[in-house]
Amino acid sequence: MNFKLVEDFLSLAVSQNFSRSAEERNVTQPAFSRRIQQLEVWVGVPLVDRSTYPTKLTEAGMRFREAAEESLSLIHDVRNELRDESKLNSNTINFATPYTISTYYFPKWLTKLKSELGELSIRLILNFTHNHVETLINGNCDFLICHHHKKLPRILDQKIYSFKILGSEKLIPVSAVRNDGTPKYCLDDNKQKVIPHLSYSSESYLGKVEANFLERNKHKPPLNRIYESPMSESIKKMVVEGHGLAWLPLCSLEESFNKNILARAGDQTWDIGLEVRIYRSLENQSNKIEKLWEFLPERNASQI
Repeated sequence: MNFKLVEDFLSLAVSQNFSRSAEERNVTQPAFSRRIQQLEVWVGVPLVDRSTYPTKLTEAGMRFREAAEESLSLIHDVRNELRDESKLNSNTINFATPYTISTYYFPKWLTKLKSELGELSIRLILNFTHNHVETLINGNCDFLICHHHKKLPRILDQKIYSFKILGSEKLIPVSAVRNDGTPKYCLDDNKQKVIPHLSYSSESYLGKVEANFLERNKHKPPLNRIYESPMSESIKKMVVEGHGLAWLPLCSLEESFNKNILARAGDQTWDIGLEVRIYRSLENQSNKIEKLWEFLPERNASQI
């Protein structure tokens, strides 16, 4: 049984609104609706009366809610007790990151960190979808390192979660190259009537950043989405094979540029600026967490 489905259901029981609960659970409304339907299939009966507004639970739904609240409360209590016991005996620091940051940013950042703090015991939790924020909220990591865009703020209670800016990143448009070294596809080439677009999945954070940028851009490029993936490395391989144009993190492109495998597919006006942030829960105040947090410098966007 997927406990997240039960938590989705309990959120809906409180809010009585699919849109509000979807936002609270950090998913799109269609995805949230599918998750509620999946739970109903598992239970075997409808739990939600969709014919009313605000949304109400069926009689079966009310019975299931009572059992779900009691069960989850007990499970979370036992989990917290076990974690507290484990933390007393462990010096391991748990980091959660999206795949791109774990591959290209995190190793160099960790080298610098160790040079200042000494040897550290690290456990890295990889996230391939939008769920890396939930990893922090659910207490499954000590720190979350992720991208941030000013137009798409992360909804985290500032009384519970704090962040620091570690650095900056860019998504830049790239394409495979022709024999003469020029990009096969280019946003600045008015002769190209249709440009195949290799995109991030719409539910991923970079997918939302990319979509927001293109929606706001006054120069509408003739893009035709032919492929999508939550992983930048998968998209990059498609670009290398010449299947289309994509926005990729600059940190992942140094080798491809040096070997003339990929080239810019547009000038700097097409670049998408990002911050790299580290988040923590203020409720987690172990000595190892406080020591690392105090070491990290306070920066603002103008300093990166």
